[in-house]
Amino acid sequence: MFSTKGIILNHVKYSETSVIVHVYTSLFGMQSYMVNGVRRSRSKGKTLFLQPLTLLQMEVTYNEKKEIHRIVDYKVLHPFVSIPFNQTKRSITFFITEVLSKVLREEHPNEELFNFVFHAVKVLDGEVPGLPNFHLFFLFQLSRFLGFGVSYSTDLSNTFFDLQNSEYVNGEPNHPYFIKKETLNNWITLSKLNADELTQLELKSNQRRELLNALVIYYELHILNFVSLKSLDILQTLY
Repeated sequence: MFSTKGIILNHVKYSETSVIVHVYTSLFGMQSYMVNGVRRSRSKGKTLFLQPLTLLQMEVTYNEKKEIHRIVDYKVLHPFVSIPFNQTKRSITFFITEVLSKVLREEHPNEELFNFVFHAVKVLDGEVPGLPNFHLFFLFQLSRFLGFGVSYSTDLSNTFFDLQNSEYVNGEPNHPYFIKKETLNNWITLSKLNADELTQLELKSNQRRELLNALVIYYELHILNFVSLKSLDILQTLY
């Protein structure tokens, strides 16, 4: 038996009343847990396991020889006050959840990465100045914990960012994976901002889409099988 914090990502139906929940844990990394009775009409307390990004403290069983474990006890560490009731936040939540499901595949702990995601969820549920830019901020910061993050460039001679090689350059790369001009300026601005400074990134709808597309391409180049984000179309429509 172990005690661990967890962030719910998604679930799959197992039977008429049960689900297998995929949870990013502080102690074991990505894990799968059987939750019985969650689909019964009277099991309202367990429906939180169907809510993406729910933050839990859990008592769990763990056996390294098994793929599916059990949650013995749990409590919610941060009851949501706005995410379930705000269309924009719900859309961002589904996008973040899908991204995390594609990049968090390893079954070992990463305390810094876990703490970043855990804190980001709490920030999203609070008052977020510049909310339409939050998913951009999350993607940019997450890349730093995944090993291909980008620092802020002070070299004004750089006129391109090479997405494939993760570097600012002053000449056009000999491949199509780069950004320049307006998108580059927004990329650089984003690299400097904290979560409470997102209003400084003043973007029109087309600029936000172009910056998001650049970030998605960046992930596709550096994360194996990072393709077909279903929630991307929702965000593009929303903004």
